[in-house]
Parts: sequence; C-alpha cells; structure tokens
Amino acid sequence: MQTLPQLFKGKLTAYQISTATDIDIATIESLFEDEARVSSLDETTFNTLKQLELELFNIEHQ
Repeated sequence: MQTLPQLFKGKLTAYQISTATDIDIATIESLFEDEARVSSLDETTFNTLKQLELELFNIEHQ
C-alpha cells in the first residue's frame, strides 16, 4: 500500500509541496482533502512525493 505518513500532516502547504516537486497544485490539494487518494497516484508522482517526504522528515523508507 502506498502511504505518505508525514507529508500531508500540515507542516507544509500545498504550494510548498507543488513547488518542490513540480506536481500540479490541484493534485496536491486533492491529497490534502483525501489522503486515501495517494493510492491512485501514478508511480512517478508517488515516488517524487515519497522522496520529498524521506528527505524532509528523515524517516525510513518502507
């Protein structure tokens, strides 16, 4: 199951995540509204967000 346990917990804004990843802000905003949508992301988008989460929050890759 694809998860991003820290990225959408309110420490960053949709704008910050979008700017850091070049992912459309509407996509990021939809993930803030419904984090379950992470499982519907394509692999490239998910991997980009996962990499950002790993770098920012220093968590182990799962």
